[in-house]
Amino acid sequence: MSLTVRAEQNGRNGLEMTANTVGVKQRGENGKSVFAGTLMVPSQTDSLVEQKRQSAKNQAKKLVNEAWGKDQKLLQKIDEKWGLWEDKMSQIKKSEGIISDIEEAKARLKEQYEIDPESQEQKDLDLLEKYQDWRNGVNELEFSKEERSRLKELQDLPMTEYQMESLKINDDSGKEKANIQKLQWEAGIVKGSISDDKLKQAISQDMLKAQETADQIEDAAGKEVMNLLIQEIKDKMDQETEEEKEKAEEIQEKKEEQQEQIDKIKENKKEQEELVEGDLKADQLQQEFSLKQKNYSNMESTQNTIRRMMKDNNLVDEDLKGIEIDFLFTDTEKIKNNVRRF
Repeated sequence: MSLTVRAEQNGRNGLEMTANTVGVKQRGENGKSVFAGTLMVPSQTDSLVEQKRQSAKNQAKKLVNEAWGKDQKLLQKIDEKWGLWEDKMSQIKKSEGIISDIEEAKARLKEQYEIDPESQEQKDLDLLEKYQDWRNGVNELEFSKEERSRLKELQDLPMTEYQMESLKINDDSGKEKANIQKLQWEAGIVKGSISDDKLKQAISQDMLKAQETADQIEDAAGKEVMNLLIQEIKDKMDQETEEEKEKAEEIQEKKEEQQEQIDKIKENKKEQEELVEGDLKADQLQQEFSLKQKNYSNMESTQNTIRRMMKDNNLVDEDLKGIEIDFLFTDTEKIKNNVRRF
């Protein structure tokens, strides 16, 4: 038995189905086609189909929502890190502003003391400020052999008033420089973490995977619903076939019972015919016997009559030769007449 299923497809995944859109074409033994597209699926199957669909939708929705939630948390985390990075950059800008103000103050101080930029006093101040910055935590400062030798000499020499005033101002500048380096390092770490999170998001693609899985769930549910509808229709056809088979068996049983009754009637009729035939034969035998007895009686009576006539007419046996008598006649007068003719 070949079975062909056609289902109308709707929706995103082409999985939405109704009982009225399912058709089953079945070819029976007699070559006739049965179209079950309009068969009404029982309410129990309708309920089960709806449960399967709703369960698949809920699972898919839950999966997508969870993935969306994870994605949103990751995006929120990235946004928070961007906020932290921007805060670091804002602090760096603030420190750079302070350093700029300090440099302007130092420039005014130089003008105030009328210091020649190429003087030994200014060169020693530049070296002392560099050393001061290093002491305040400014990294990546390198000192040459000559600079180290000069710092050893300067530690035993008194500083000028200009140098002391300038170093007081530069002390804050060095601290801000060290703070900028620290903020830049932290901002770099934050930005690197953001890049990692973005890379993770691109690699994981939770939403795409969740959507794909949701499609698979709905597709599987659609196939299961289709199987339920097909099975329901097959069961209905099998039930109808079984009912037809039972009806055929009942008809056959009734035919057999009727044939048994007919056979019994024929048997009874045959027995009756045999009895009637026996009775007829008995009657015939009885009639033949009665007829023979009657003929015998007639013959005896006839012979007596002939003897009496012979006696009365003095006839001899030779006279009787050639006389033919129908002994079936019982009429004595007729016999007499026949005898007289001779």
